[in-house]
Amino acid sequence: MFSKLVNFWVNKAVTESLLSSPKFHEFAAKTHHHVTNISQKATPMIQESSARASIFAKAFKETIAKESENLAKKK
Repeated sequence: MFSKLVNFWVNKAVTESLLSSPKFHEFAAKTHHHVTNISQKATPMIQESSARASIFAKAFKETIAKESENLAKKK
């Protein structure tokens, strides 16, 4: 119980000090800017990869179907 109380007050003190720190706000803004840029650059790559995966899955499914038909004919 005592450790939970201490943990609460320490967390509260750390949070309040970060909220009042201009350097922390600057760090948060820069981080947000970088994450936004990376996300925007990654979106086309993700879409292309998704399209390629879809093509691969379709071709794989067709190959499996043909091979199973060939196996069935041989028996």
